[in-house]
Amino acid sequence: MGVVAQNEGKMGMGFRLLFLSSLAIMLLFSTSGLNVIMGREASVRPELKISMVGTDVEYLQNCLGQAGYLDGAVDGCFGPATQKAVFQLQKEAGLVPDGVVGQATWEVIEALIAPTESVYVVQPGETLWAIARQLDTTVSALADANGIGNPHRLAAGAKLVVPGDRILGKAGATTSIRMMHWDDVQRVFPKAATATILDLKSGLRFQIKRLFGTNHADVEPLTAADTRIMRRALGGKWSWDRRPIVVEVGNHRIAASMNGVPHGRSTIDNGFAGHFCLHFLGSRLHAGNRTDKDHQAAVLQAAGYGGR
Repeated sequence: MGVVAQNEGKMGMGFRLLFLSSLAIMLLFSTSGLNVIMGREASVRPELKISMVGTDVEYLQNCLGQAGYLDGAVDGCFGPATQKAVFQLQKEAGLVPDGVVGQATWEVIEALIAPTESVYVVQPGETLWAIARQLDTTVSALADANGIGNPHRLAAGAKLVVPGDRILGKAGATTSIRMMHWDDVQRVFPKAATATILDLKSGLRFQIKRLFGTNHADVEPLTAADTRIMRRALGGKWSWDRRPIVVEVGNHRIAASMNGVPHGRSTIDNGFAGHFCLHFLGSRLHAGNRTDKDHQAAVLQAAGYGGR
């Protein structure tokens, strides 16, 4: 098996704070250290501050939104809301919270939203066909992603970018999305446990905490930042529409469905006035103790058995 380095998507607040702390330490010791970590050259961006306007501000607002700091209009105007988001990011990153986006702040922002890729290291004797089969992809997809002209020439030790949305385990095997019956889900995702939701339509991730619920899981966003990411995943407004998602808890990636309207009780100060519902294979509505066909259809979609 190949050795795999993997990372995906957005961080929950706890991981984000740890990440920001690490970035701050790197910035203290080396102006280029962050770029070494990210494996890329730094983009030199203009300094931005309150009252400025233009496409650079629009780009900044998009970045802050992707990182979970800004939940508002992207209008290209550096106003109080944008400044507040910059203050918060700088404070969490250990930078001087002056609301001015200089090079150090740009590096932290772009590191937070930088796309990362799964990489597979070719072992002696492996063929591209065997690797493609192992990673549940195709020879042509691997060849195109890595610029391989002759698939029969594959050197041991070569690093292959894995196309598509794959999570690769430490041993190199694909951890695929699976359907798990609600009775089993309750054992791996008990009350008070936390998990990560991958919204398959938007590609965004946010963390949740399970509160209660016996027929299905009643959950809340873990932090205010997670609430902002969730709202952005839903297109900026809460909705009862069923959505295919993946619940990542421990080593499990479980096909599931959610709706996104806050209702009922809440226990966390996270800007989400209530909880929302997660459904899994065989889970039921609280009212009527019956399965919901739309939720079950979304679970099948999440597992790859239907269109998204």
